[in-house]
Amino acid sequence: MLLMTEIVLAQIPDSLAPNAIPLPPDTFPFFYSFPNNHEYAHPADDTLPDLDFRMYDPARKQVIDWGTLGNVGASARPLFFQIREQLGFHTGHHAFDLYQLRPGDLQFYRNTRSFTDLYYSQGNIQNDNTLRAKFSRTFSGGLNFSVLYRTFNHLGQYRYQAARHSAFVVGVWYPVSPRYEFFLIYTSNTGKQQENGGLATGAVIGEGEFSGPINAEVRLPDAQALTRHANSSLYLSHHLKFVGDSSAGKRVLRASHTAEWSSQTFKFSDPGSKPDTDLSADSLFFDTFFVDRRGIRTYFELDRLENTVTLNTFKSRQSGSPSDKLAVGLNHSLFFLRQEPLRDSTFSNLFLTGELALTPSTRFSFNASGKMGILANLGEYQLKGDLKIGFGKAGELRASLLSQRYPAGLMHRRLFVSQRLLWQNDFEKPVETSLSATYSLPAIGLELTGKTTLVNNYLYFDQRGLAAQTGSPLQVAQLILRENLRLGRFRLDNTFGLQRFNRSDVVRLPEWFAKNSLYHSGYVLKRKMLLDIGVDFRMNADFTPDGYQPVTAQFHLQDSVASRSYLWLDVFAALKVDSFRFFVRYENLATLWDNQSLFYQTARYAQPFGALRFGVGWRFMDDNRERPATGTTPATVPDGRIGPSGRGR
Repeated sequence: MLLMTEIVLAQIPDSLAPNAIPLPPDTFPFFYSFPNNHEYAHPADDTLPDLDFRMYDPARKQVIDWGTLGNVGASARPLFFQIREQLGFHTGHHAFDLYQLRPGDLQFYRNTRSFTDLYYSQGNIQNDNTLRAKFSRTFSGGLNFSVLYRTFNHLGQYRYQAARHSAFVVGVWYPVSPRYEFFLIYTSNTGKQQENGGLATGAVIGEGEFSGPINAEVRLPDAQALTRHANSSLYLSHHLKFVGDSSAGKRVLRASHTAEWSSQTFKFSDPGSKPDTDLSADSLFFDTFFVDRRGIRTYFELDRLENTVTLNTFKSRQSGSPSDKLAVGLNHSLFFLRQEPLRDSTFSNLFLTGELALTPSTRFSFNASGKMGILANLGEYQLKGDLKIGFGKAGELRASLLSQRYPAGLMHRRLFVSQRLLWQNDFEKPVETSLSATYSLPAIGLELTGKTTLVNNYLYFDQRGLAAQTGSPLQVAQLILRENLRLGRFRLDNTFGLQRFNRSDVVRLPEWFAKNSLYHSGYVLKRKMLLDIGVDFRMNADFTPDGYQPVTAQFHLQDSVASRSYLWLDVFAALKVDSFRFFVRYENLATLWDNQSLFYQTARYAQPFGALRFGVGWRFMDDNRERPATGTTPATVPDGRIGPSGRGR
């Protein structure tokens, strides 16, 4: 029965999966599922030597780059304004979100072959590397085992700015019987960052034998300011089917229960360079947060036990692609907070949940979900919606809505530094609404997105790094144009972004972006190797970048440093042979002829100088079953998930 399910999945067109993307013509699709919505099958991405492969930095993988502290793995925030999905109590820490993995990120590949995907990238020094490893295998009896590991280890070009992040998620999916199945997943994330405070005012890179970024003066020179953020979770999701069979196209009635135990810790400390000295030399940097000459420390722990019970029903036209889904449920979270020096506190959140999804054809889909707070969370909510309408050769229209109301985060409400209360606020709950519409015409590589966002009671951090809230609404209008041009073997991929704000006193982000790639793409060596060679370049408007305060791990307004437009150039070559890929690139080419013009995405945190980097990736699949003793190896396995030799994933 499991094998028959796999065969059906392999035949599903990618257009049937939610948010499906066109598959390149030289691949044959295979599919994966997420634990949260495992009734949906998604086509895996391809092994092309494209931008997603050669751009190793998560901050630059985004449609519009995120701003960092000038180091891969460092604290990051969106430069193109966006609101985060938020429900109920939260700490307000998001600086390391790009580098973390959650239980819902684990992909389960239900194949008759073991799936392995390896990726490694190396900079110009030993402590500058990125590693990603993914593995999935389905054993006899249907049990599927999947693991994903990711690490960033970057020393940085400036003094004392090292960052190291490791993320690990492992899980099993076991269909015990036709009526009962479960997921069991464990995750662990650890992020460490050495804080240098950015470059000192008037810092000069200079020239000569002993000059360069490593010799630039920094504002925290004692090398003792450290941030550590860690979280782990154990996730169990199990499902009991009362009636129906999705593989036979019959309506399914199912009860689901999800339980997750998670633990989170945050610590910043700067004890000074020696036990018998104080932090007087760092008083100018810490300013408002300089409450104790003996040292600075912020620490909290948060444990959470979350339970969600839902009753859902769905019907599939084909396995892996439900035509409709309806779910109602209840979500409860119990929190245990320990914020130094307070005693432990316990509280809970309670929400009613609902979901509706309609996909009557490949050209139309509608998905809506809502969560409404009750009891202590009365008045809080989250509403999400997605709509897709296909017009065939005339393109596709997509629209999305996100509206939510939630309490201010812990860091906005209360902060202790070195066991002294620095602030305690009673802020109003923010109300955020974002509406976007996208029209795409794949025939000419065009995609146009318009987005508007309205935020009441907007929360931010002011010029002193203190938590603050606006009294009038914040409005944001945004436009993104993406156009991928093809002229023979030459490619020009373009992304342009525009954004406008009615409150430039509280939001200071670039008003325009340009992100482009010009390259030659084609097969070489008797069509055995696909080679892309060219240049990536990006620019953004002048703006006043936010500063960064490591005590709170928050970006904040500042008025002292301005960032000018800067043309960032990278030259690259990327190739593919079967499912093996390799790239080499030289980044920030302009520093070869100009090593004095510093580029900032965060105030005082200069972006790195030019450097060479390479990376390799290899995806392969091994049989889980014995092959016949005689005869030739077929070009495809019976489940049809791998294409002809040399053309597969």
